[in-house]
Amino acid sequence: MQSFTDADGAAPQAVRAGNLIFVGGLMATDANGNIVAPGIAGQARVIFERLAALLAQAGATMADVVKHNIYFSCEADVVGAFLDELDSVRTGYFTAPGPTSTEIRCGLDSEGARLMVDAWVVTGGKRELLDPPGHWRWRKKLPFVQGWKVADMLFIGGQRPLDAEGKVLGRGDIEVQTEEAFRNLDTMLRQGGGDRNSLMRQNTYFRFFGEGREVTDYWEKMTNVRRRYMSVPSAAGAGLRIQGMGNPDELIQVEGIGMLGEDKQRLQPANHWDWSIPNTQFTQGWKIGRLAFIGGQISADSKAQAVGDDMETQTRNVFEFIRRTLAEGGLDESDVAKLYIYYHAEGSWAEIDAIRAVIARVQREFYPLPGPAVTAIRVAGFAFENLLVEIEAMAVTRD
Repeated sequence: MQSFTDADGAAPQAVRAGNLIFVGGLMATDANGNIVAPGIAGQARVIFERLAALLAQAGATMADVVKHNIYFSCEADVVGAFLDELDSVRTGYFTAPGPTSTEIRCGLDSEGARLMVDAWVVTGGKRELLDPPGHWRWRKKLPFVQGWKVADMLFIGGQRPLDAEGKVLGRGDIEVQTEEAFRNLDTMLRQGGGDRNSLMRQNTYFRFFGEGREVTDYWEKMTNVRRRYMSVPSAAGAGLRIQGMGNPDELIQVEGIGMLGEDKQRLQPANHWDWSIPNTQFTQGWKIGRLAFIGGQISADSKAQAVGDDMETQTRNVFEFIRRTLAEGGLDESDVAKLYIYYHAEGSWAEIDAIRAVIARVQREFYPLPGPAVTAIRVAGFAFENLLVEIEAMAVTRD
């Protein structure tokens, strides 16, 4: 694997493994981590210029981006205007058909940051656009697409409970919206020549602001619908409570990465943490070909009860769970190309910085520099109460 950075001494912003390039979360920051542009458009230009420069270092171009995620921070009543301003910039960096897109409203790491972007990039390989007839559409014309098939990989952008005119279906009803989003995901997988058994990574983003036992009850209500569309055993992935999405009436989105082929290994360590619904056949990770997808790991016991009431304890437990899951596939931390770190932190920026520093310090115990590329965001919560952090890992076996 090769690492690429645009800041001296920093952890890599991109890691290349063969024809895959994993780009970590990019913000409009300088080498000292300070935000260098105040407005949405200004930050977007800095970020996409950084992305283009990183890809050039790695031997790729913006045309090679197959999937990009937007993590943005704003008040709920200005989401539409925020995305319009963002789109006025980012559409200038992509020609149709461009990459898939998922837009998630959440908390970011740095004071003044309005958005962060990460990407999956593939150089070479036969490409096929995934665009099922009658599928949901955006409310305006954009160069982004629903999905790409590149060789045996399927990259599927955020699937939403929208109709062909971009209108939200099932307003206020998480069960109806979950049904619509997952039916759209199912359609995309079939369009790519696979099915739900081809899905290796599946992330569900949902909006819910309850507390206590309400959190688990809501997740179970949503998940009882999700399970109708999930393979047995399921894809690995994460379930994340966020602040919102591109439409204020959306309650859920789901995105995924699939791989065609039957020669795969389920990574399911014994005596691991487990989910609150018994016998779900959910999966901790998959290894297929040279790739391994480690689903979101949490600091929990066999009944989905949180273990540890502080960030350091939970983070260390999570990295230990990742280590155990990697070991099931004969892998270790040196094979990890990308980490997704989702954490819950509130309070002043000094308090948020201190919590992020704890996560980074524990991370270095497991991943010395240069380490993997990282996307880190602050979420509203997780599938179960009292959790503080959830982390996914993407690994590539070495030649």
